[in-house]
Amino acid sequence: MISLGVRAGRSADLKESSDRIKSWVRQLLSLPNDAVVTVSEITCRDVKCPGVETVILVMPPGAPTRLVKISAPLLDVQLDDIEAALK
Repeated sequence: MISLGVRAGRSADLKESSDRIKSWVRQLLSLPNDAVVTVSEITCRDVKCPGVETVILVMPPGAPTRLVKISAPLLDVQLDDIEAALK
């Protein structure tokens, strides 16, 4: 059984990592303040998927939404992963 303390700690870690990834994406793409960036960790059930991946949506105003997938759990994503995914 997972204690609430462990679950709360993971939630805090996920929030911190998500905020860091959003900041990196904003900097790398020189996004305006009104652009929306979301970061999610999903478990892909398709056999072609790596299992757990981080999905980033970039939604600048007046421009198409950009979807970026990184084949790693959210907590493991590093700046170089994002740089490579945005190329």
